[in-house]
This record gives sequence, structure tokens and C-alpha cells, in this order.
Amino acid sequence: MQIKTNWKKKNHYLIWQKNILTIIINCISILVLSAIIVVTPSLSSSQPSQTNSSTVITTAQHNMVKLLADMVRNKLHGAVNLLEITSKDPVIQNVSFANFISKKYMGIPSTMDLPKRKLAQDILVRDKDFRNVYFVTPKADVYIGEPFSDQRQLPRLNYADRDWYKGVTATNNNTYISAVFMSASIHVPATAIATPVYGHQNNNNDTTNTSKTRNKLSGYWVGILDLHSIQQSIKNLNLTKDERIVVVDHNGTAIVDYSPSPSSSTANNNTKLEDFSYLDSVKAVRKGNAGSIFETVNGTKILSIYHSIQLANRFWGVVFSKPA
Repeated sequence: MQIKTNWKKKNHYLIWQKNILTIIINCISILVLSAIIVVTPSLSSSQPSQTNSSTVITTAQHNMVKLLADMVRNKLHGAVNLLEITSKDPVIQNVSFANFISKKYMGIPSTMDLPKRKLAQDILVRDKDFRNVYFVTPKADVYIGEPFSDQRQLPRLNYADRDWYKGVTATNNNTYISAVFMSASIHVPATAIATPVYGHQNNNNDTTNTSKTRNKLSGYWVGILDLHSIQQSIKNLNLTKDERIVVVDHNGTAIVDYSPSPSSSTANNNTKLEDFSYLDSVKAVRKGNAGSIFETVNGTKILSIYHSIQLANRFWGVVFSKPA
């Protein structure tokens, strides 16, 4: 019991360290973004003939896009760390109520496996970009979900067809960040991070004295994120009505799409998936590039400034666009 208690204390200390580091990095990024906010509007009021000022504006906007890309990467990496560390907790590894999984609750009842539910709730409190946390079986049946209200309203029990499940199993059970999808749980574009959870099982066939147990896959610890904090940071940039920022996944699908323009029919509409893979700027970030390009969208020439975000062997990206 003492060993288990000490392990939990060490585990929570590691989580605390990771969270503090992530918060510090994000705070620095936000401070620098705030400086850009102060500088950019004053630069925008300069006369068009002032070439030096125009150059500075472009440089500031390049820096803004790069910082946003860094913030997205840090957010996702921090979420990965949080799931991976908590997946080592014995309360996650133990799946004692699997026989009670039913379509009535789209998992197990809210009164069962409370320690696992409590840890999921703690993650939701620690990182507001997490909208849901689920534990699913090795075959992708929902075991628990928090908040429970979101678990119970799911349209089905099994999610083996989801990219996050296919991805985590195809990569030999390494943590996997999914493509953006329309979440059945929160009903907005989201990404899922899935990490395997291993327990211990007696190995009765082992005749040696060196090992009496072996790792057994208990299931997957899955977080659903919508990057709400990134959306809020972009809103605070005070973009003009003709400017737009999107954050896209490796397929070119937007998880964040914001423009202050009230006439925009697609930006700020998070009720459907938006595909930007046809844009040259998005094609560039999907190849891992950063830079700027003039392109034509719906007959309008725009300047797009873009920066890629490397996640494992794939690239997401941030694109800022404005009329040329």
C-alpha cells in the first residue's frame, strides 16, 4: 500500500511539472502575441506607400502565425503527456466492470468505476481544451466517458471505425493524434488523442523465476479536444473583418476557423467540417513548409501566411489570410 501511495504521489508530481511547464510556455507565447497585437494595428494605419512599414507588418504577421503554430503544437504535446502519464495509474489499468457495458448507458453506469471517472474529471479540470475523456476496451467499445452526460447521449457503443482507433492500433499501440472529425460527443470539429493502457496479467506458462507477469492491453485512454483556448487567443488578436485564421490538420480539415467578419458564411461556423486542402497555402503546410503566397479564393486575390506544425510524421498548420 505504501508503494502504491508513493507511486501515485510521484505520478501526480510529474503531471504537475508537465502542466506548469506547458503553462509557462503558453504564457510566454500569449505575451509575445499581445505585443504583436499592440504593434500590428498601428502599423496597419500607415500609408500604403511606406514600403518599410508594409515590410514590418508582414514580418509581424509571420511571427504571429509562427507563435500560433507553436501554441497549437505545445497544446497537443501537453495533452499527450497528460494522457500518457495518467494512463500509468493503476485505477486506469484496472477494468473491473466490463461485464456491465450496455447500450442503455453507452458504457457502464455512472455509479461504477468511480476512481477512473474521478481521474477523467481531473483531466478535464486541468486542461480546458479537453472536452471529454473516455476509456474504451481493446475492441473500441466505450467503457466510461466523462462528463457522463456526454457518454450517455452517444449514438452508438463501438468506435472501431474512428481514425483515432485505427491510428493507435496501426502504429503498434503508440499514442496517436487523430485527424479532425465531427465529434459524436460534443458535436463540433475535434481531434482525439488515444494512448494504450496496459495492465498486468499472471503468466502461468512462464516457468522462469525472473517474470511472473506480463503486460496485457486493458484498453485505450482517449481525450477529445477542440482547441478552444487557441480559438480564444485568435479572437483576442483583433483581426480586421477581412482577415481570417484557420488551424488545419494533416488532411487540410479545419479544427479552428475564425474571422471577425459578420458576413462570413463559413468562418466561426463550427457545426460542420470545413476542408481547405484545395488551398496552395494548406498544401504547403501539409508538406511541412512555412512562408507566404498569393492565391485566389472565390475570385478574390489574397495573401496567405502559413506555418506548419509537425506531429510525429505528419504536418498540421496555421494559415492567416487577408486581401492582397
